[in-house]
Amino acid sequence: MKALPKAPSLETQSIDAGIRILSSMRSKAVREFVAKANREYYHWEEVRRRLPPEGLTTEEAWHAVYFSRMARIPLPFTDGVGKPFAYWLPDHAQQVLHTVDRLGGGTLGTDLGMGDGFAEMKDRVLIDSLMEEAIATSQIEGAVTTRKVAKDLLRSGRPPSSRSERMIVNGFETIRMLHRDRSRDLSIEMLHEIQTSMTRETLDDENHAGRFRGDADKVHVVDVRDNEVVFTPPAARSLGGRLKKLIEFANRQRDTDPFIHPLVKASILHFWLAYEHPYCDGNGRTARALFYWSMLRDGYWLFEYLTISRIIHNAPRRYYRSFLHVQQDNNDLTYFLMFQLDVTRRALGQLHDRVREISAEQQRMRSLRVTAVRGLNSRQRALLDHALRHPNQIYTFESHGSSHAVNNQTARNDMLSLLKLGLLDEIGGKRPREFAPSPKLEAKLGIK
Repeated sequence: MKALPKAPSLETQSIDAGIRILSSMRSKAVREFVAKANREYYHWEEVRRRLPPEGLTTEEAWHAVYFSRMARIPLPFTDGVGKPFAYWLPDHAQQVLHTVDRLGGGTLGTDLGMGDGFAEMKDRVLIDSLMEEAIATSQIEGAVTTRKVAKDLLRSGRPPSSRSERMIVNGFETIRMLHRDRSRDLSIEMLHEIQTSMTRETLDDENHAGRFRGDADKVHVVDVRDNEVVFTPPAARSLGGRLKKLIEFANRQRDTDPFIHPLVKASILHFWLAYEHPYCDGNGRTARALFYWSMLRDGYWLFEYLTISRIIHNAPRRYYRSFLHVQQDNNDLTYFLMFQLDVTRRALGQLHDRVREISAEQQRMRSLRVTAVRGLNSRQRALLDHALRHPNQIYTFESHGSSHAVNNQTARNDMLSLLKLGLLDEIGGKRPREFAPSPKLEAKLGIK
């Protein structure tokens, strides 16, 4: 990754220039320039490309931005030389936090005009989201597969046949574990459980599972495109004390002073664990899992349904660059926080789109006024809607049960009822039993 340009130091400015910069911040043009820079949270590398407000040089415009960011809140988290990390909340950050608070309170279905309609689909949306998160967090770390193949793997329950597939299964099992263990306090043992679960049967050296790196382990973050070291974590010998502070921070209650919004706290934990890089492998996946656990522990049920890693996977340079911006600009963790808030905002939008899609699917099936569809449950209607759009799809009891979070007996009952109605055909002699959409499915559903 190309090195970041070094921001001009305040020490290069004369006293007169400093006074002029501070005085200029009363000007509307300068205030608007600073507000835009903070909304997007520009680093110097971006500010230097912008036309500065009249009367200021580019360097002076940067320092006007820098002055606006000085009221930062220090954290109990320092870099390798003891300098603390800090953050603050620009106006745009507070807007996103307000949106998360509003939706996290249980209004998702109402906001979409569905009322109680969301209850009928929530298990399906949840499983779909858990799968998407597991697939994407693994792809960020190099798992090579398509989303369709990965979802078929998770739905079918078949054993993984490659390292990439094992990474995805590990991710899914780990996220489901954290979903169950949301009320647990974080501990060293729990960190080891997360890392071990994420990396099972994928490490070059299985002895690296469930243990922190030592002084002999040379761990660096390397840009794979040019093999350049972009980050070296703090010394292994200091990990014990540093991770003790991380765990104390993770377990703090919401009424602890000073108050830190749960999404801010979870984002700090994400960055903190990644910065410490305590393991020889699996640090990124463990850090993203820690973010997920923290939000669920603090009661934000909505994050069960968000796919954060899919958006990160689609913008890897912004993800890694946000880490570098923090370290290059006096440990200002706001760079990473603003990235994470933007990811959350986008994930909320995708969730709304997904809920609308499933709602429209349910409405399509309800509109089919034929005997064959009457009395079918939402899982069966969802399968038929999928079958209409994917006539070559193969279904099993396991894939249907995994897609809707129901046990094998419920899945059997659903599918055997559809078989009896002639809406599915069984592919003979297969074990496990396999089913395909009836070639006459459209006619039987009254679709011309």
